Amino acid sequence: MSLQTPRILPSHLHAFHPSSAGPRTSHTVRILGTVTALRGDTATMTCGNHGDVTLILKPDSHLQMGKLVEIIGKVADLDNGAGVGIRVLGSTDWGSPADCDYKIYEHVVNATHRLKPIFYDE
Repeated sequence: MSLQTPRILPSHLHAFHPSSAGPRTSHTVRILGTVTALRGDTATMTCGNHGDVTLILKPDSHLQMGKLVEIIGKVADLDNGAGVGIRVLGSTDWGSPADCDYKIYEHVVNATHRLKPIFYDE
C-alpha cells in the first residue's frame, strides 16, 4: 500500500491529529494555500476563506511570501500548546494565487471526504 495523503482544509486538521485519528489513519495530509507569513522555522498559510494554518518548516523549506503552495506534511502539535499545525515534509509552488480558483480545490476536498471509498483505502 502506498502512503495516502488526503487533501484537507483547516477545519479537518483535528481529524488527522495523532490523538484523534484511528489506528489505520495516516497523519500525512495535503493542503493548498497562500503563504502569508514567514517567521524563522514557522510560516502561516491562508487557505481561501477557511482560515490559516501554521506550518512547521524544515531547514531546507523554500517557501515564498504571496505564493500559492501545496504542502504535504504531518499534523502535529505546535510548541507551547498553541494548537495544531502541519510539519512540512514537502511543498510544491503553484505560482500566483490569482491564477487559481480556490473553489475548485474546495470541491475536490469535499468530494474526497464525502466519497472516501473511491479515493482512499479503508
